[in-house]
Amino acid sequence: MPGSTAYTTAATHYWSNVPAEATPACIFKPASADQLSVFLLITRLTQSEFAVKSGGHAAFAGASSTSTGITVSMENFNQVTLSQDRKTAAVGPGNTWESVYDALDPYNLTVIGGRASDVGVGGLMLGGGISFFSSLYGWACDNVVSYQMVTACGTTVTASATQNQDLFYALRGGGNNFGIVTKFNLAVFSLPGGAIWGGTRIYQEQHMPATINAFTQMANNIEKDPSAGSWLTFVNYGGFKVSAAELWHVGQNGSNATIFSNYSAIPSISDDTQNRNLSGYTEKVEAPDPYGFRQYFYTMTVKNDANLTTAAKDIFFEESDLSSVPGSLIVMTMQSITVPQLQQMSKNGGNPLGLSAADGPLTLVLIACRWNNAADDATAYAAGSNTLTRIKDQSMAMGLDVNYVYMNYGAQYQDIVASYGDANKQKLINIAQRYDPTGVFQTLSPGFFKLDRAPVPGTEYFSH
Repeated sequence: MPGSTAYTTAATHYWSNVPAEATPACIFKPASADQLSVFLLITRLTQSEFAVKSGGHAAFAGASSTSTGITVSMENFNQVTLSQDRKTAAVGPGNTWESVYDALDPYNLTVIGGRASDVGVGGLMLGGGISFFSSLYGWACDNVVSYQMVTACGTTVTASATQNQDLFYALRGGGNNFGIVTKFNLAVFSLPGGAIWGGTRIYQEQHMPATINAFTQMANNIEKDPSAGSWLTFVNYGGFKVSAAELWHVGQNGSNATIFSNYSAIPSISDDTQNRNLSGYTEKVEAPDPYGFRQYFYTMTVKNDANLTTAAKDIFFEESDLSSVPGSLIVMTMQSITVPQLQQMSKNGGNPLGLSAADGPLTLVLIACRWNNAADDATAYAAGSNTLTRIKDQSMAMGLDVNYVYMNYGAQYQDIVASYGDANKQKLINIAQRYDPTGVFQTLSPGFFKLDRAPVPGTEYFSH
């Protein structure tokens, strides 16, 4: 309850300070599906609003916190249980990905999950989930064997390829619009010693054309070595512009992989690529994004093209001057959605994201921003919105635009489900009506990406 140490700790432990400002009426920490069932029945009876928190990595108010009702913390759903045949792992949404990888590492096994240590399981899984292993096995949502979920009616159901197949489809990217997931049964894969090679290479501004070419060509040729991956970040440190390539390869000694040859030919000013353990690598990836700031993610998708990435880079540097904003840092990161990733999206009945392998490879454009003070919110959001609006216009002019918006990088102004296409949106609405006929998760849990709207609809900020 408010005023207690437990309340204060739970209410303020968020990656971004924005949701940490919420003041819920109380914080509920269920420990079983039965307790969640009773909770949902009571909220329906009293018409009380609520928000569900897994790891607390969503950046905006209302996503996993609320000032108009009850915050439900899933922290007690923290099991990681390996099946007897070691083919699946039952993972609770209260885990972070570091805890999942640590639990499976002694068995030389892993699952397809997040790349940052402190990200929660629940949000990443329901939004899609890009992994270091996605060009090998697909996104996290496409490697779920089954879900256990409590519906708005208080019933616990299982969704899989053989049970409630419509719900199984919807949960693979449809967000929190259908119920509260209490368990993910995930396919397990071999990873001896948790071995992965990875790290960051930083390049001076004059080498940006070469790094853009390396990023583009790697996405085009990833079928030759799907164990590899990269993303490319642009940042302006007080007038010193650099690009930073994050490179990884499943297993040891990835520096010898031919697919990195374009990157390796470019002189870097810093290089910490090395053999690592998966869990430790996620800590390394998390480190540049510390807690204690106001933060946002903001995103769009385009087709993989070096000329468009070059134009996007120029637009970003023109629109992202936040030098007058205290505590600010804004970066733009390009991430590949490769053809092998897209091909995996059709397995087990497919997912609702609306992506096709025929359109790939694609590039996710991510704007990540942090700053200190609420007084600068409008300035910070405008930088991201203006950048993406101009990149969208450029991509349309070049015939390289894509409607899809990745939920896990979405800002509160983005209508994610609309970006999946009209047919998939309607299909999700129909499925929700079966499992939530009174619309509890559309009206009483309104703060995240809903089936018919953005969390903050009707603004002039960029949507999709």
